[in-house]
Amino acid sequence: MSPSFPSLFPGMLLDSASRYAQDHAAAQGLQGDPVRELGWTATLVPEDCEGVGGTMADLASIIEGLATHGLDLPVVETCAVAPLLLQAAPLETARRWLEAVADGTAKIVPLSALSSTPDELVVHARHLDIGFELDGSVQGVDVSLPATHFLVPAVSDGECAIFLVDAERIGAPSATYRTMEGRRCADFTLARLAVPEGACIARGAAASEALAAATDAALLLTAADTVAALAALIQQTVAHLKERRQFGVALSTFQVLRHRTADMYVKYLGAKGLVIHAFQQHEQEAADLRRTLRLVKVSLAESSRACAEAAIQMHGGMGMSEEVLATRLAQRLLASEFRYGDRLTHAAQLLAPQPASDQGSFSNLTGSAR
Repeated sequence: MSPSFPSLFPGMLLDSASRYAQDHAAAQGLQGDPVRELGWTATLVPEDCEGVGGTMADLASIIEGLATHGLDLPVVETCAVAPLLLQAAPLETARRWLEAVADGTAKIVPLSALSSTPDELVVHARHLDIGFELDGSVQGVDVSLPATHFLVPAVSDGECAIFLVDAERIGAPSATYRTMEGRRCADFTLARLAVPEGACIARGAAASEALAAATDAALLLTAADTVAALAALIQQTVAHLKERRQFGVALSTFQVLRHRTADMYVKYLGAKGLVIHAFQQHEQEAADLRRTLRLVKVSLAESSRACAEAAIQMHGGMGMSEEVLATRLAQRLLASEFRYGDRLTHAAQLLAPQPASDQGSFSNLTGSAR
């Protein structure tokens, strides 16, 4: 009863993230701003903008290290979505803000819901003589880390637009709360919020392409997080079954529990293969990448939910305590199902008639995913 779990994205980034997560997993609440203090926000920033110029696999290494120890940080939002949206701006504007992101002087957070993809636009922008007026309500924005600016995707005159707005201008959220996996989220209501002309950093095709790239990255990295958490959950379950005894023997000797654990491991292997394939498709810029990511989302949601429920049941009463790592990992897996669109939403999109090009095409700018 010794399944193998080789790392998906081995390397120094994985090791450093894993060590940090191991040291801070038991801490109550988030201490400081570790994502920026450790320089992870510079991972996808190009080298000519003072960044690392890394790949999506580099960022996935960090996510894998954190997920293995159940530490949930908004790496996807601050290190992938934000830099990719900023790159839609004109060259000089993008360079200035990306450099600020890389060195930590600007703390930029996307103002988009964790439960929907970045390209689902719920904010409307009206062009005025002296700027823009933003209207809309965004629920479930990750506010775990401090922010100096928010990136606001919106619909402006029937096309996509991206706004960079000071956090002070956005104001306080209408509600804050803790999510299932322990993130701090908030709801924001923008009611005729006036912003200057320069706040619109991109619109039209540039904004559409950036939102599509950010959505692909969010789905891809969430899948990597899911598989890493799933591997750690199975390891924790196997260790528990070996240590706990009932009727004088270890739980690992019970055939029904061995079979159930084997079933979890088979689901993990399938999920791992899907994620590896998705990363290969992303590197090759495959034309049907979004379809692949939707299929991965649907499959992983079903597998991870089944494994989370099995692990909690096999842990017995301990499985109901958040002090147990397996419980936190199970919560993470259940929450991941609803990150960037749930499985039913993506299944519906897969079954719906597809436009000529699913990538970069915004057939509905009022809130439904492509």
